[in-house]
Amino acid sequence: MYVCLCVGATNQMVSDAVAAGASTSKEVAAMCGAGGDCGRCRCTVRGIIEATLAAAPSGPTNDSLRHLALDITPVGSR
Repeated sequence: MYVCLCVGATNQMVSDAVAAGASTSKEVAAMCGAGGDCGRCRCTVRGIIEATLAAAPSGPTNDSLRHLALDITPVGSR
């Protein structure tokens, strides 16, 4: 599922960044872009970081991360 619409980053991309060593939202943003623009998704990114680290070494499934998704509506579409 998409986590960051600004750059089109998915929960899998964030999890992959964490698996590659990112442990903060700034590090994730540097690796895959999620949370680096408007910042609306940073809370979700942090939740995915926590879930991914807690589930290590096997990693989380999409179902275990589904509750972290936000209703991300582009500004102006409201």
